Amino acid sequence: MPDLRPNPTLCLQYRAEQPIHQAFLQQAERCPEAPAIITAHRLCTYAQLAQISQGIAAYLLEKTVNSDDRVLIVAERGAALVYAMLGCLRAGRAFSVADAAYPAVRLQQLASSLAPRVVLRCGQAHVEAADACVVTVPQDPVEALHAFDRPTAQLPAVSAGQPAYITFTSGSTGEPKAIVTHHAPLVHFIDWHVHQHGLTQADTFSLLSGLGHDPVYRDVFTPLSLGASIACPAQASLTDPAQLASWIALHRVSVIHLTPPLGKLIETGAQLQGQLFRQLRYLFWGGDALSPALYQQMRAVAPNAVNVNFYGTTETPQAMAYHTLDPTAEQARVPLGKGIADAQLLVVNAAGQLVGEGETGEILIRSPYLSLGYWGDPALTEARFITNPFTGLASDRCYRTGDLGTYLADGSACFLGRADGQVKVRGHRVELAEIENTISRLPAVRQCVVLANHDHPLPRLIAYCVLHQPGSADDLRLAIARQLPDYMVPALFIFVQAIPLTPNGKVDKRALPAPVQEPTSQPSSALAEKLCSEWARILRVPRLDPRLSFVELGGDSLSFVQASRVLERLIGHLPDRWESLPVNRLAELSAPHEGGWRVMEMPVFVRMLAIILIVVGHLSGMTPWPIVGETSVLFLVSGISLARFQLKAIETRGDARTLLPSLAAIVVPTVLYTALLQLVFDRVHWQSLLLVSNWFATGEVGLFNYWYIEVLVQMIVIIGLVLSSKRVRQAVNAAPFRWLILAACTLVAVDVLLDRWVFDASGLLHRVPQHFLAVMVLGMAVHHADTPARKAVASAVAVLVVAELDLIAVAGIGWQAVTHYVDIALPAMLALIWLRAVPVPAWLARAGAVIASATLFIYLTHFQFQSVADRIATYLLFEVALAIAGGVAVSVAWNTSTRWLLSRWRAGRKAHGDDDGVQRVT
Repeated sequence: MPDLRPNPTLCLQYRAEQPIHQAFLQQAERCPEAPAIITAHRLCTYAQLAQISQGIAAYLLEKTVNSDDRVLIVAERGAALVYAMLGCLRAGRAFSVADAAYPAVRLQQLASSLAPRVVLRCGQAHVEAADACVVTVPQDPVEALHAFDRPTAQLPAVSAGQPAYITFTSGSTGEPKAIVTHHAPLVHFIDWHVHQHGLTQADTFSLLSGLGHDPVYRDVFTPLSLGASIACPAQASLTDPAQLASWIALHRVSVIHLTPPLGKLIETGAQLQGQLFRQLRYLFWGGDALSPALYQQMRAVAPNAVNVNFYGTTETPQAMAYHTLDPTAEQARVPLGKGIADAQLLVVNAAGQLVGEGETGEILIRSPYLSLGYWGDPALTEARFITNPFTGLASDRCYRTGDLGTYLADGSACFLGRADGQVKVRGHRVELAEIENTISRLPAVRQCVVLANHDHPLPRLIAYCVLHQPGSADDLRLAIARQLPDYMVPALFIFVQAIPLTPNGKVDKRALPAPVQEPTSQPSSALAEKLCSEWARILRVPRLDPRLSFVELGGDSLSFVQASRVLERLIGHLPDRWESLPVNRLAELSAPHEGGWRVMEMPVFVRMLAIILIVVGHLSGMTPWPIVGETSVLFLVSGISLARFQLKAIETRGDARTLLPSLAAIVVPTVLYTALLQLVFDRVHWQSLLLVSNWFATGEVGLFNYWYIEVLVQMIVIIGLVLSSKRVRQAVNAAPFRWLILAACTLVAVDVLLDRWVFDASGLLHRVPQHFLAVMVLGMAVHHADTPARKAVASAVAVLVVAELDLIAVAGIGWQAVTHYVDIALPAMLALIWLRAVPVPAWLARAGAVIASATLFIYLTHFQFQSVADRIATYLLFEVALAIAGGVAVSVAWNTSTRWLLSRWRAGRKAHGDDDGVQRVT
């Protein structure tokens, strides 16, 4: 048989023609208005990104002296991270990215090691660095353009051989290792990546990789080199599988670089949401071993995606080997594959010779595109970056990975484990020695050994500690959590009298006690038993000890999500630090909530209050009811919801059809209910069925019509039509607050002009869309009022909007419009602008959420339930209570029946093979 192993003497080519950012600049010239970065509330074009990065580069040149001055980027997941990285590259300044979620001690440790001249803050984290300028990079592209306005700055030429970025990894001494990488490796990888897999400008790439880790650079610079879009989720989505799955579907992401834990999160979310990701073209796996089981699970939810297993290290960097998975092949282990262009995996034995098929050796990565080495540690660089033993040429380098592997019959390499103390935890490379040294420095600890327990269904770190003084696992865990990232914090602490040693003085790992729990006690209550049962299912163990906490039971960030949902469902809330509390204690916290308080989102609270006031006003006969403005408040809340949940979807899809499901959810029950009432009690009026009866006098359309719903639908249609314009969408998404505030002010003027000179709507009681459109658009702006200055502007516009509504009312019915009534619109609007949530009694939070979610049906049915109530007792309070309860009951019945009908319809479509795009599965 031919020898298919790589030829270690083959000449590998090195081409270093341009820096990382050059391809992006070419795309910015070619397609300046194309979307470069898409986040939850913002869109940044290639032209904006080019201008912002130029401004940041000019700022860095002003604040640094030498070309080897370094920059630290402390970032949250968002557009500002991309601005900052590009700015550093264009200035020719090497940078390092630190995740803002790291503990303050860890951030300070990185800053001290790097000694940066400038710190770019892309988020809220605070970090101090001696002799460094600290500047904040705004997430909003318009704000960033203003903050770094240097359009004429001259930038230096940057070569592909210059240091580009510095990446920190776990170090065995307790100090993180810094790896310096120049431009050429990433440029080479992207060029191969694009051509090998046919990636194009039409693809949408996700930014899901860990910040501060090597894969994040391919997440960012692969799409930017193509003119494609980067979709960046909110950080919270990465711990909520349902949110993450919905986000992937919403943005029609087609390319994802992911770790197996992240893949499991996505697969869980797809199952929870019942989604198929048919738009996904590629899943590029890396960071940890991919199991065949997870691959099959992902194939079920992303059937069109090609799955590629990447292999590489931070030192190499990026991926240096790949294996495209064959869906028809059955493999017990997913191979690492073969080298990419100009890279080889050499598996060598102790004598430095290639191992044969099935033999074990250390994996060397041979390539001219390795990193420059460890910053400030030439000895370690020399030890790990070695001359190719098969050529002896100093320019022919190999990196010793420390991974053990073997060759398969086709010449692919296969991973077998580690030869040292490194492990992979949630896709992160971790030196166990660093954790041991950090724990050993704690005052209470005399000695520590950390092991990775792979026998547990969810692999976890276990710390064996010898203590100086009495201590608890919770105390040690909290102390370590302040110094190390969460993935480096042991799940279990076991206290021992001494660390056992072998005869030659090494730690005898086999003699350490196994992490077997004491015999489990009985759950303290039925609720504790239920919690144990459901958590055991999530953690995939037969039973749990209810005296242990979630962390002590081996939970991690993936099981955390599911466990927290179960806990909240069972006890009604999530207590502070619940993951550190024993199961029995958590069950005790489900005591009745009398006197307890919850935080209720202000839009939910205001919607609840408004519909109750509307019902009270209607059922009281209106004449003595002194409160007005409730409907305006509901329109404002609707505007907030439209901006919060649908504005970005409209931009992503490129049209306003995403509003159709929302419209259908309002129109269908309204039309059906109206038709039913008119058939039984009146006669059918076409105006009501078309939801335009608000444009006709009451005598023409009968008694049963719902002007609030009709105006709401008409305003949604108008907004949808306006947003169907690509130019309008781009302007709104580039600076949403500015344009929406301007639109609200314009609509105030339009309403006055129309009412005065075009169409006097007083005969229709001003129940027309132009009268309330400014309110709804203001609500959309309120969602984007995320700074005190913006809140102040929104407040001023709210005063203007309410004043205009009141002036038109005065013009229609006189001064009694403001002297005989109390208008709650303005105080409610100000509350929505300045308060995101309000503390309320727990019972009110639960009841309020139910009432707010049933607003439509309460509004539709409250008069009919009043008639029912009057047959029993004619008390206003009783009538209101029955009307609200009846509306909630109708809402539940409607939602239950429609869900059942939709599930049957989707099952029928699936059976007939009509699925297309992102579909729901039953």
